[in-house]
Amino acid sequence: MKADNVNLQGILNSPNRYIIPIFQRYYSWGKREWSQLWDNLMELQYGSQNPGEGDIETHFMGALVFVPDRRPEYTMPTYQVIDGQQRLITISILMCALRNTARAAGFDALAAEINDTLLVHPYKSDDERYRIFPRQRDREEYLAIVEHRPFGKNRNKLTEALIWFVRRLESLATDGELTELELRTFFDQTRVGLDFVHITLDEENPYRIFKSLNSTGMNLTEADLIRNFMLMSAGTSTTDQDKFDDKFWRPLEVQFEEDDGQLNSRDFSVFFRDFLMASGRYIPLSSTFFHFEKTYSGNKFDPRPLTKELDRWAGYYNTIRGLTPHDSKTINRALHKLRRLNIAAAWPLLMRLLDLEANGNLKANEFEKAAELINAFNRQMIEQESTARSLGRWLSIACRHLGDKPIKNLDLYFKERGYTP
Repeated sequence: MKADNVNLQGILNSPNRYIIPIFQRYYSWGKREWSQLWDNLMELQYGSQNPGEGDIETHFMGALVFVPDRRPEYTMPTYQVIDGQQRLITISILMCALRNTARAAGFDALAAEINDTLLVHPYKSDDERYRIFPRQRDREEYLAIVEHRPFGKNRNKLTEALIWFVRRLESLATDGELTELELRTFFDQTRVGLDFVHITLDEENPYRIFKSLNSTGMNLTEADLIRNFMLMSAGTSTTDQDKFDDKFWRPLEVQFEEDDGQLNSRDFSVFFRDFLMASGRYIPLSSTFFHFEKTYSGNKFDPRPLTKELDRWAGYYNTIRGLTPHDSKTINRALHKLRRLNIAAAWPLLMRLLDLEANGNLKANEFEKAAELINAFNRQMIEQESTARSLGRWLSIACRHLGDKPIKNLDLYFKERGYTP
């Protein structure tokens, strides 16, 4: 391991190139984090003007963790970003905002300096031109911002960040219009005043380091960890992983997006847990990834068939949640009654029943009878003051007792647990 104190200029104004690996999450910072960064920069700009506080010449931005990527096709020093990608991308977007502001004001020399020293390698081509190279779904928008060209699709947080920082920069004007000196001062203070610990871990597996960092406090959900596991299982090359992400994983994630296009990671995590519990075992939410990895690890594991299966079960899940209606009015009616009672513990069992129905092993009226049994069992267990955890455990274990006569076996299973019709 090698650790050095480096400022922003030392990181970006170098012959290095920084790649965001496939197992990292997508860009997720918002106004709260942008505001915190801006406040830190304002301390750099004006701290020395505050009496009694002393001169504030630098601000520590934390550690950045990298692993060298020595693939033979790379012609320049290349590093995978294991920790710090949100900070690096945000600061890069800030520099794009500063460059655009300088260019719009007619300060072309300053704009060119920002662009060529912190954003691109001016004498490189193709992917190696970019000092920071994000993950696939962030990539097109990020590169459009760096190249200062329109981004045709719906703008994401990257473009929102750019606009937010442009507006903050415009607010720095003292006499209505920004001067070149004001922009130059901001540029110099930022590139010299932001300090990092640059940590390079040599000869290590990047994904293993990433998981280790997560275990000590990185805020990744169970769904994030499962996604990373599946992507890393799709192949060793970035091309294979990107193809898997586009063709297989993306359609699954779309089923858990909010109206604004953002992935609901909590619902996605709960889905994976319920999918695992539909096999008939109870799993705590915090252990979802552990059980998922344990179930599907193996030298010959291919994530593609499993992802197709997950996509199908996600369809059942959204039918249970009321997001997509079932073709049968009888089943829709039964599910509507259960949703009103908010029996989320029954969802793994309902997914299993919907799968039986989809495969022709359960009729719609039988599904309705199963839903009535679940409803009655739930009411009686609540009256007996059973805990939610006990109910969840019993309902998940019921999944493996359905057999070839689901209604009869479910009724028998509930009676063995104390249910009285």
